[in-house]
Amino acid sequence: MSLHRILVALSPLSVVLAWTVTSWGADVTFKMHRIGQFRSEACGVADFNGDGKLDVVAGPFVYLAPDWKAYKIRDLKGEVDNSGKGYMWNFADLPLDVDLDGRPDVISCDWFEKCLDWHRNTGFDGDLWPRTVIDVSLNHETAQLADVDGDGKAREIVPEVAPTWWWEIVSQADGKVQFIKHVVSEKPMNFGSGVGDVNGDRRPDIIRPNAWFEAPSDPRQGTWIEHPIALGGAEEGTAEHTAQILVHDVNGDGLNDLIASSAHRYGIYWYEQVRDGQEIKFKRHVIDNTWSQAHSLTLADIDLDGDLDLVTGKRFMAHNGGDPGAFEPLGVYWYELQAKPEVKWIKHAITYDQGIGAGLNIPVVDMDGDGDLDIVVTGKWGGPVWFENQLR
Repeated sequence: MSLHRILVALSPLSVVLAWTVTSWGADVTFKMHRIGQFRSEACGVADFNGDGKLDVVAGPFVYLAPDWKAYKIRDLKGEVDNSGKGYMWNFADLPLDVDLDGRPDVISCDWFEKCLDWHRNTGFDGDLWPRTVIDVSLNHETAQLADVDGDGKAREIVPEVAPTWWWEIVSQADGKVQFIKHVVSEKPMNFGSGVGDVNGDRRPDIIRPNAWFEAPSDPRQGTWIEHPIALGGAEEGTAEHTAQILVHDVNGDGLNDLIASSAHRYGIYWYEQVRDGQEIKFKRHVIDNTWSQAHSLTLADIDLDGDLDLVTGKRFMAHNGGDPGAFEPLGVYWYELQAKPEVKWIKHAITYDQGIGAGLNIPVVDMDGDGDLDIVVTGKWGGPVWFENQLR
C-alpha cells in the first residue's frame, strides 16, 4: 500500500480530498472525500432531494451532494465524547421509499430505546422529518433491508434482535403505511443475521449465528425449519455475535456458502457448504484473523472483474474500549476474491491507521455515476467519509 499526503483547501464540513490511498495488486485506487465529522455509527446512501445525485444520511443529518451541505432531519439522543466513548442512539440508517411517494425515507433502530422507527422524507425546508415508531420491544443491535418474500425487492426489514422476525411494509393507496411483524422463531440467538437461498430451492432463507431457517413456500404463514449451525466463533463449531451474514457461492461449485465475522473479537470467515446426501453442513475457512471488530460486511465487485469481493472495516469503540484489540489501528479493507483454482482472499487496505474505520454498515454504491463502486463509511471516530474508486 502507498500513502500520499496532499495539501488541499478545506471547509468545516467538506473535505474535497485529504488523502490518496493506493491499493496495489488489483489496479484499484481510492480517493478520500470527507463529508462530515459527526460521531455516529450508521449511514446510508440515496438521492434524498431528487436531483439525480446520491446523498448520504448519517447521524442527525442528510449531506446533500455535491457540496455535502448538512441538513438536520432529526434529533438524536445520546452523546459521544472526543475519545469515542458513549453512543448516539441510532444503530441503522436504511434508505427506503416507505410510503411510495417517490422520495427515499430513512428506517432506523436503537439499542437503548429498544425501538425500530422510520423518518418520512418531507424535504429540506428546515423542518425535522416526522418520526413513526414501528416497534418498541427489544434491544436492536442494528437492522438491514432484504428480500424475504422472494419478490426481487429488498423491502423487508430484518432487525437484529435476540429472536428472529421480519417486518413487512404494506403501503396503502391513501398513503398510509402498515408494518406487519412475521415471527420466524422466538428462540434467543446471538446477534447477527443474513438473508439468502442456502439450500437452492430459490426461496430466501434467514441465517443467524446459531441456525439457518429454511423458508417455507409461504414466508408469511408457513413454518420456518430451524437448522443448527455455528458462525463467528474463534473455535470450529462455536457461535458468537457476528456482523451481517452474507450468502454467496464463494468457490463456484453451485452451492451457496456463508461469510461472517466475529463482530467484537478477531476473525473473518467463510463457511463452505458441503452436502452429505440431503444434509447441509458448513466447513469453516479463515479469511483474516489479524485484526478485530469487523462489525460490518458488504459484498461488491470492487475491481470490476465480474465476481464479488468483500468490503469490511474495524469498528471504533464498539464497547468503549472493552473489546480485544480495541486500541489497535483503525482500517477499512477490501478482500479480492480469487475463486479458482482454490479460494484466495487478497487483502487490500483502503485506509489504515488514519483514524478511519467502519461502523455498523458499509454502503458500497456508484456515488459519482462513473461505472465503478465507491465506499462510504462512518463511525464514532467522526464521519462520514466517501472513498471514491478510481478505476473509472
